[in-house]
Amino acid sequence: MRASVLLKWGIEELLRKYPELRLQPAKGDEMIIAGILEFSAQTRGLKLISDRYEISISVPPEYPKAIPVVRETAMRIPRAFHKLDSGHLCLGSPTRLRLTLAETSSLLSFVERCVIPYLYGYSIIESGGVLPFGELSHGVRGLRDDLASMIGLDDDLVLLGFVRLLAMKKRKANKLPCPCGTGMRVGRCHNRKLNTLREMLGRRWFSSLLHGSR
Repeated sequence: MRASVLLKWGIEELLRKYPELRLQPAKGDEMIIAGILEFSAQTRGLKLISDRYEISISVPPEYPKAIPVVRETAMRIPRAFHKLDSGHLCLGSPTRLRLTLAETSSLLSFVERCVIPYLYGYSIIESGGVLPFGELSHGVRGLRDDLASMIGLDDDLVLLGFVRLLAMKKRKANKLPCPCGTGMRVGRCHNRKLNTLREMLGRRWFSSLLHGSR
């Protein structure tokens, strides 16, 4: 692993803060970080949780454009608790995870913003509490709910219209009527939200959502 990649992705920082994690041998250009993740976390109105989990993080060579996948390797978390069909942890919708990685390529940030909240949530459930961050549906419904919260609208046809616009070039999309129903062009209505999402994730991402490949 090149030193520049270790620095750019914040791997050394991650391993310093969580010293029971280690780089593991991996096939090809994939990188594996595995071991014990020990943390203390708390959210509003809930107790402080100190816990530790055995995990494995597979970081693809296309990172941060591609999302790492995480397993809990001690079989403590049941398959029924927000896991993907592959057995990996469902850390959030692909769009939310991509937005997190678009903000920073730091693996430490990914672990603390995506992995630890998931594990903290399960620790709360295991102790008899309620999932602190709510539940996002899987699949198409989860993507729809996530986009609804980001754009601030909750109509399926309107959201589909926004996804179509996000898959277009900005200049073309801004000239079209805004799907929200104001009668204004996008360039005078929801352009700031759409332009921010398009710049962070790229038109291809939303095109893939539109055609059901994600």
